[in-house]
Amino acid sequence: MRTNYKEADIFIAGSLVEPTCVAYNAVIERGGGIKPGDRAVILGAGPVGIAACAIMKRAGASQVIISETQQERAEMALALGADHHVNPAKEDFADRVLEITNGMGADLFMEATGLPTIVYPGIERVIWEGRTLLSTVIVTARAEAKMPVTGEVLQVRKARIVGAQGHSGHGNFPRVIDCMATGMNLTRMSTKKIGLEELPENILKLQTDRSECKITYVAR
Repeated sequence: MRTNYKEADIFIAGSLVEPTCVAYNAVIERGGGIKPGDRAVILGAGPVGIAACAIMKRAGASQVIISETQQERAEMALALGADHHVNPAKEDFADRVLEITNGMGADLFMEATGLPTIVYPGIERVIWEGRTLLSTVIVTARAEAKMPVTGEVLQVRKARIVGAQGHSGHGNFPRVIDCMATGMNLTRMSTKKIGLEELPENILKLQTDRSECKITYVAR
């Protein structure tokens, strides 16, 4: 059964296809996908990270954990597919992930913060101390900083790191559109609608203000 979108939501849904395709490309194409029952951790609840929560859950993940410091973004991720929220500003990321997963760790990690020097040590510790082998770390957010990688951890735990950028190829767009048309409703990610005259100020605002998730331009 296809989702009954309100007419006003159709354009909004269209504007959300692009970031969702970025998440789909990262998780399914570059990351190799997940198997039903896998555990997944997404670091960073931007539009791509939130969309990844929905994709992971739809693909069959048993536990989807979102790591995010902003409560509003975390709540949106929880509403769209995440099962647990970790706030790394208030609790130890690795300790909490290991606690949630009963010491198993995760099969897949998505780094969507752009802060590799800050978040990767926690990911590495979960891989090292967790009982899951063959974990995949997908680097989605772009950053100039180098990741502090310990090769021994990847070798012993048989883990890997892959990069993901963009969204096209391999039928990503039609697959995402079909997912959204048959129940994966992400329209709530569009938290603000603006007209043409409001574009400049909102583009500048998005560079530093995370109070909005996805701003949609609507022709008037």
